[in-house]
Amino acid sequence: MSIIKRIRAAAILGMAGTGMGLSAASSAGELVQPEPVPVVGGVSQLMAFPQIFTLPNGDGAPLKVQANAFVSFGDRKGTEVKAAVTARKQVMGAALPTNELLAGPTIRAHPGDTLDILFTNGLPFEADEGDGTMFNATPHGFDVLNLHTHGLHVSPQKDGDNVLLNIYPADTPADVMAMCARDANGDASLCQKGDFHYRIRIPDQHPAGTYWYHPHKHGAVALQLASGMSGALIIQDEKNGIDSLPAVRDAAEKVMLLQGIESVPNLTSPQRVTCKSVYPFARCTYADRQPAPEPAQKTNQKLSVNGQLNPTVTMAPGEVQLWRVVNTTVGTVVPMCLVPEKAGPASPAAYVLAADGVPVQRPLDQGEEDLPLRLTAPVVKPDGKGVVNNELLFLAPGQRLDMMVKAPATPGRYYLLQPAASQAPKLVPTMADLCQPGKGPDVQLVLTVNVTQPASLGAAAPAVSTALPKQSDLNKLYAPASLVGRADLPTSPTQGVVFGFTNGTYAPTAGGASVVNGRPFNGEGGPQRILTLGQTNLWGVMSAADTHMFHIHTNPFQVVQRGQVQYDFPIWRDTVLINCAPIVGGGNCTFPGGLSNLNSQTASNYGEVVQFLSQALDYTGAIVMHCHNTSHEDNGMMELVEMVEPGKAPTITPHAHHHEPVGHQ
Repeated sequence: MSIIKRIRAAAILGMAGTGMGLSAASSAGELVQPEPVPVVGGVSQLMAFPQIFTLPNGDGAPLKVQANAFVSFGDRKGTEVKAAVTARKQVMGAALPTNELLAGPTIRAHPGDTLDILFTNGLPFEADEGDGTMFNATPHGFDVLNLHTHGLHVSPQKDGDNVLLNIYPADTPADVMAMCARDANGDASLCQKGDFHYRIRIPDQHPAGTYWYHPHKHGAVALQLASGMSGALIIQDEKNGIDSLPAVRDAAEKVMLLQGIESVPNLTSPQRVTCKSVYPFARCTYADRQPAPEPAQKTNQKLSVNGQLNPTVTMAPGEVQLWRVVNTTVGTVVPMCLVPEKAGPASPAAYVLAADGVPVQRPLDQGEEDLPLRLTAPVVKPDGKGVVNNELLFLAPGQRLDMMVKAPATPGRYYLLQPAASQAPKLVPTMADLCQPGKGPDVQLVLTVNVTQPASLGAAAPAVSTALPKQSDLNKLYAPASLVGRADLPTSPTQGVVFGFTNGTYAPTAGGASVVNGRPFNGEGGPQRILTLGQTNLWGVMSAADTHMFHIHTNPFQVVQRGQVQYDFPIWRDTVLINCAPIVGGGNCTFPGGLSNLNSQTASNYGEVVQFLSQALDYTGAIVMHCHNTSHEDNGMMELVEMVEPGKAPTITPHAHHHEPVGHQ
């Protein structure tokens, strides 16, 4: 297959400008789409800088935020880019006037393509940001980057989806680079400075749908996501993917990055994304003579979409649009239901095409209308079908949905809302509280859908797509071979995971940590889990406390059971919500009783054990498994995993993380 998409993304998590004119679009509140990766002479050029962004607000004052983010040089050529880089460096950290979106550009590729990415870290080295330290279970290294293509089934080695790689700022001192090499047991290839070329080959057969990308430097992932460092990565396949369906091709497409920009209000604008705004529990001092840590303050909790607050999506009556939704937040679960402004009107209907990039393929009941699965309000006491609805409705951090959204025939306004968090001792919201009409006092407006016919155009309004694809056609698209019913299917879990927390007695160097099976992340002894290629594993994953999101790199998995409820048909995912026990977890549960909601009215104090099937396929080498509440991950809730050939021993060399700061003399 041809090598295509030479996406040299100098830190490809770009905060790209908007070709359609951000100021004009945002003044009307209409949702602006992230630009495609900018290409100059066959390559893309993006670079990371500290910058101030203005988040337009559809129903209020805009929000100015200073963050380490990624900027676009548009279609400038080589010498112009160099001049622009020089100009940016001269005002590093200053209030740069820009109209760029705080949202990464969209990457599009096909099965068989190779992503050739020049990733450039243009951030300044800051010892006070933990850039000269190495920890297993303490946030640090906020200016150190790498690239994770979340959900892609690609090689994790060398210049592939290698999250063990550390790309330091260009001005990083030599002693810090030496420390990084020692930490990698002498493998200096894992310690780069300034630029790094990624060459990520997508297999000839790969599910077509929405994926995403973001930095994955352990210790800094949450802060980087809270700064808006992420973007959509869409795999298109006009023969075997959802793009082959005429109804999908004809529909207007909306890419939606749900973001939580966790900035701290200052006495003056702009707000800043800081260690304490993202990790209020963490130690945030790293260098000598560092000022006392700033006090924990109330952070911005309002979700944005594509770097915009309260944007509007306008639809014509009866119109069908393709929505590609990515939850890029640190730890916020979003119920994906559109509710009417007030009781009475029917809401827009949402039909799921794909979850986490893989088509949702399900059997059709006798006499059932041949349409994709339609999302409903949460099913309070679900059976096998109801738990599938709940699985797809609650979009957890890291997850994606490809949906066809059909507007009702009559005009009206509809909302995507974020419920208020539970407050102990009262556990709210309950499942019955969600997806109700009206905004109410305890919810936040994320996005508005305005169904209207442009009055000025009347009968001359342009035609829009109104067709929906068939489920029977979705069932014919490419997806990984199902693992259900295999002869080697385990009868009980072969892989177990319990997410939880521990104190300083058991994690003394970190003063406490987030843990997997009682252990914080530790690369000192080599891999913490071994997966053999081709072996079918049944996983059982649960929470000891709080709400978590299981994510493993490289290979997706099929969810088959949640709590005591077996799924009516399996759902392919690469990230799955793990709810906590309703009693022990108290107010930290996302929703009391979880998605199966069977324990919320009883004295039981165990959470939902989520079970799924998986196989490690095609690639060997080091990957990670972790909670995708990335503040938990940065605090140690991660495992180093090695995929090995059958009969082969692990090859990952043990290495030691250092805990002394350097590079700040």
